[in-house]
Parts: sequence; structure tokens; C-alpha cells
Amino acid sequence: MRHNEEVHQLFIDFKKAYDSVMREILYKIRIEFGIPRTLVSLIKMSLTETYNRVWVGKNVSDKFPIRNGLNQGDALLPMLFSFTLEYAIRWV
Repeated sequence: MRHNEEVHQLFIDFKKAYDSVMREILYKIRIEFGIPRTLVSLIKMSLTETYNRVWVGKNVSDKFPIRNGLNQGDALLPMLFSFTLEYAIRWV
């Protein structure tokens, strides 16, 4: 065991991790990892102009845009999140 080595720790709240991914950064990460721009464009299209509504009792809200986070249940979700996590680890 060597002494006087730097130690880094990274704490990620996985409960909120999917909701906090900033999509614009997500696209830049894909390009940095060498994902072809065509594929990045297709991923961007699937995440662009997504909306949600909230149900409270019998009332439904107006739709509102979702600008951050990943779509729950999306088949690409694990791969997209893995790239984001890998980027965070490399950045530290």
C-alpha cells in the first residue's frame, strides 16, 4: 500500500439520477464517446418535445414540457444512463 495518494469519492443519488440528467449535456457526451452523429440525432429526436400531465383526483393538468431527465420505461434508458454515469466517473 502506498501512502500520500489522492483519493476521490463520487456520491450519486440514484433515486433522482434519471430525473436529473440534462439532455443537452447527454447529447454532447454521446458525441464525445464516439457515437455516430446520426444515432445521436435519433436519440435526440426521441427525447425532444416530450410532455407530461398530472392527474390529481379527477382533474388532469394541462400538458407541460419535460426538458431534463430520461423517459421512464424507455428501452434506451439503461444505455443512456450508463453513458452519463461513465462520463461522470471519468470527469472526476
